[in-house]
Order: sequence, then structure tokens, then C-alpha cells
Amino acid sequence: MNILRPDSEVMEFLGKATDLIILNLLCVLCSIPIITIGASFTAKYYVSMKIAKGEEPNAVKSFFKSFCLNFKQITPVWIAELLVLLILAFDWYNLFFGMARSMPIPMRVVLAVITFLVWSIIYCMFPFMARFQTTTKDLVKASIVMAILNIPRMVLIFIVTFLPYIICAWYIQWGLGIWILVTTVSLYYISKEFDTQLEMITKGEDENESRNNEAC
Repeated sequence: MNILRPDSEVMEFLGKATDLIILNLLCVLCSIPIITIGASFTAKYYVSMKIAKGEEPNAVKSFFKSFCLNFKQITPVWIAELLVLLILAFDWYNLFFGMARSMPIPMRVVLAVITFLVWSIIYCMFPFMARFQTTTKDLVKASIVMAILNIPRMVLIFIVTFLPYIICAWYIQWGLGIWILVTTVSLYYISKEFDTQLEMITKGEDENESRNNEAC
């Protein structure tokens, strides 16, 4: 049957889905030490964005290649980000269970906005680091610009990122199956969105370089 041919659309789809499932599992396993989360997410998006573009990388080999390549640079950045997230988590804990329970609504909104912006900036760093070789300073600046200029898109990515865990909590008896299915779909969607944004940056840099060469 044509459907079973290695180059058929069905087999290509199953191959991509399998690779995305493997990436999610590898990312979870390699994130267990916590300090390796930055390198794990960078490696995950390095491979998933290639898959989203239609390339066929070796998921496991490419994941660990990116993990080792970016570990030294992204880990100190991630540790700093983790400290910021812990401070925000402490603020939210105080808001619900501590002395800040009487905080006015406008202040709660401000805290929510700050938390979302911090999350967006951190999340943008991983695919940006996966695509470009840059300094830590430029990585932080580019991630801030990318997050702020794409607020509506980051809202959608935020929803898609945490949706699997909400669904799993709601249907806990089928939690593992739901997690595998929904995180696979969400990873493909998020990777497609990030790849589109980073491709625009790449094209912009190429156009500027072409203009500079013409001027010379």
C-alpha cells in the first residue's frame, strides 16, 4: 500500500510526531537537575524548529549536539532567570497565602503583567539561542525586543504551553496519554511560530547586509 511507503505523507507525519514526542521526553529527563533546563529547552527548540521547517534531523543526536554546544553559555543565564522566577513565585505565594492577600486589584494586575513579561522574555531566549550564535548581552536584548513586539503571539504561546497540564489535571486518569498528545501538538505549533519570527529576523539581516554590500 502507498500509505506504508517511507516517503508517504502518513509516514512522514508519524515520523515527525514520533520525533516531537522523543524531544519532549528528552527535555523532561534532561531538565531534572533543574540547572540544565535552559540547555534542555534550547536543544528541544533547536530540533523542533528544524522539524517545523520540513527538515528531517536525527532527533536524539541533534538534541544532545545542541545541548552540549549551548550548555556553557545558556546555563548561567538560566540560573539568573531562575532566581527571578523564584522571587516572582514567592510574591504569588504571599498573594494567595501570605501577608499580601489584601493587595489591591490594580497591584495584582501589575504583578500579573510583570510575571507574563518575564516569562515571555525567558521563553524567547531558548529558540533564539538555538538559532543564532550571539553574546549573552545581545541574547538578552534580542529576547526582550522579541517578546515585547510579539505580545499577542506570546499570549497564544503561553496558553498552548500550559494547556496540556491543565487538561491533564482535569482528566488525570488519562494524564500521560493526554500529555503526550497535547504537548506534541503544542510543541509543533510553538516551534512553527518561533521559526516564523526568527526567519523574519534572518531575512532582515540578509537584506541589510545586501544593502551594505551594494553601498560599498
